[in-house]
Amino acid sequence: MKKLSFIIPALAAGLIALPAAAQETEAVDTIAIESEGLVIRQVGVHETEGQAIDNYNFTDYSGGDSYSSSARPPKRWKWHGGHWAGVGIYYNGLVKNLGSLSLPDGAGYLRQTPKSIGVNVNFADLVIVSNRHFGLITGLGLEMNNFRFDKNISLTQDPSGYIVPDLKYDEAGIDLKKSKLTTVYLNIPLLAEFQFGRSKNGRRAPGFVNFGVIGGVRLQGHTKVKYRDAEGDMHTKKQHNGLNLRNFHYGVECNVGYKWVALSARYYPQSIFVSDEGPNVQQVNIGLSFMF
Repeated sequence: MKKLSFIIPALAAGLIALPAAAQETEAVDTIAIESEGLVIRQVGVHETEGQAIDNYNFTDYSGGDSYSSSARPPKRWKWHGGHWAGVGIYYNGLVKNLGSLSLPDGAGYLRQTPKSIGVNVNFADLVIVSNRHFGLITGLGLEMNNFRFDKNISLTQDPSGYIVPDLKYDEAGIDLKKSKLTTVYLNIPLLAEFQFGRSKNGRRAPGFVNFGVIGGVRLQGHTKVKYRDAEGDMHTKKQHNGLNLRNFHYGVECNVGYKWVALSARYYPQSIFVSDEGPNVQQVNIGLSFMF
């Protein structure tokens, strides 16, 4: 009986002391855990009747930004639109084929000068499908080619309708000052694009590469010559018909760029002239593009 009388008061004293001990639990001011530049500060832990309320502050010392516990860190990068709309400037050359950059036999009169400069004006691009790493894009643009001939010749048809150099100026003793062939095409591409790298804000990938096929319809084609007559007057003549130019063309394109500038290349595997109606010369474009 004496032992029982001692135990009962002790249990009662313990039950009274437990809530008081829980209420007297002090808040932990700061607990810092540092891992890869991220410090988690636990501002306080308050216990009330067995329930814990935690408050956190996230500080990234590498960038100095603070986020709440519900915020997510930014993704490494996000696929952001396509890269085709813009303006490009390039050298457009005529070659026998991609493996041989010379001209075919009998077509030496088509040899060009370094001033054979063309321009692309791509109005818009459209994303067909995309995810974080890949996109399929198309668009609409103009391609304006200027083939400037080294020997300052014009083009005409022989009796069989085949394209040959026009010798009437030489026969008349006229020295041509400038000559070129101009073609204008309306193009539609289908390109696969990959984006890579990371910008400072982590929102956009600055690097990109896209490649695919391109096709177009010819809107215009003509030759243009400039010459000075015996009296010293300058004349310009254009010829729009009888050039046997291809009405449709198709080829491949590749662009490798960073932010808004890219190195661009195009190759058209078919001749710029209709088959068997002119020299079998294929077009290659190499230059720079500036994206919108």
